[in-house]
Amino acid sequence: MNYLRRLAAALGVFLVFVLVCSASGYAGYIRGEDEGYARGQEVGWESGYNEGQNEGYQRGYSEGQNEGYQRGYSSGVKATKAAGCNLWDPSYQEMKEFLAQDVTDSKTYVEGKYVCSDFAAEVNNNAEAQGIRCALVEIKYLGNWGHVIVAFETTDKGLVFIEPQFDDEVDVVVGTSYFQVNGYGVQPHNDTVVRYLVIW
Repeated sequence: MNYLRRLAAALGVFLVFVLVCSASGYAGYIRGEDEGYARGQEVGWESGYNEGQNEGYQRGYSEGQNEGYQRGYSSGVKATKAAGCNLWDPSYQEMKEFLAQDVTDSKTYVEGKYVCSDFAAEVNNNAEAQGIRCALVEIKYLGNWGHVIVAFETTDKGLVFIEPQFDDEVDVVVGTSYFQVNGYGVQPHNDTVVRYLVIW
């Protein structure tokens, strides 16, 4: 009987031990789960917030810049026209489209009657009649002679020189032959560019 009591007591102690360990383990499990969840949520939120903020900033900046440019361009053109200034600088493509439809280059050069300055003046006048700002460019060569072409200050490619007799895009470089640099061959006169003047 004594043996049974000892066995029952030992079994009771064992059960109490098992229950305490189980309760303690379960409490540890719950605590670990809660802490892990809280830490995971914190790390996930920070990571998602940073990535979302960066992506949102980049997208917002790009879209905002594009929309701002379009609105600014439109309101700038309207304001310019409202102020009585109906000329604007074209894009490179707008310049090319204007030159393609302009017929000045189809005219014939006639010494003493219709020369380089006439070609340039006609292209200039035709461009400005369509609201496109165009410059006359006076080129001075060695000796007592020169040449006249036109230029456009394009919004995307800067200043572009155009030979109005052919609608060619040309280079004007001081110290070099205008005709040779632009592939027009050798001229009977010295056509080394001494200076040039862009007249708006």
